[in-house]
Amino acid sequence: MQNRINGLKVEDLWCEDPAEVKAIVKDFFEGRFNGGSQLVRLDNVRFKDISREDNEMLVGIIFEDEVKEAVWNCDSSKSP
Repeated sequence: MQNRINGLKVEDLWCEDPAEVKAIVKDFFEGRFNGGSQLVRLDNVRFKDISREDNEMLVGIIFEDEVKEAVWNCDSSKSP
């Protein structure tokens, strides 16, 4: 399996040419990193809900002790 983009829909036009797709993606991210205002649309994409507890854990304060424990508990063959 390969990670790839088969085509893009830009302003109601479908584009499959690899060179054009590459240019569109490049322009999009250049605009994002240079303060552009293009919006990403996720029409018909459904995300799973998370529980209140999971949300609180994700947005909660991270303590140095927790980070240290997680890094020290990594296998020696893993990158922290």
